[in-house]
Amino acid sequence: MHYVGGGIVPGAGSQGVGAHADYGFITLLLQDSVGGLEVQPYGQEQWIEVEPIEGALVVNIGEMLEVATNGYLMATIHRVTAPPAGVDRYSVPFFYSPRLDSVIGTVPLPVELAAQARGVSDDPDNPMLASYGANVLKGWLRAHPQTARAHYPALVL
Repeated sequence: MHYVGGGIVPGAGSQGVGAHADYGFITLLLQDSVGGLEVQPYGQEQWIEVEPIEGALVVNIGEMLEVATNGYLMATIHRVTAPPAGVDRYSVPFFYSPRLDSVIGTVPLPVELAAQARGVSDDPDNPMLASYGANVLKGWLRAHPQTARAHYPALVL
């Protein structure tokens, strides 16, 4: 992914990619030295910068892994701030996801781990759907509301 340095898009400010969780199982991310990736730990309002480490991969847990583990593993909420003017940021993500027609069941966990599962996120504005294709569509409609309204008005309330 290519994030253009600040000031290129009028009114965008420091926004690179807003807060979200990836839809699939896991995301492996190779980021450059510019930085800008931030994560929000479960139940906290604070954002933590993910310091780039040369050659290291960032591993984000996706929504389908949260569904599969009934919330024992929680999807990683993250965002990306835009780099400063004159600086470009590059990252290479690999999204490990099921087929769009997949419906994800709960994997059996050992009793001691299952007891620690929080349950799937119950955010009414972002329900986790076991149908991967429906979950992707839900996320896409949320992430791109103007495009959805323009091209798919029947899908937007």
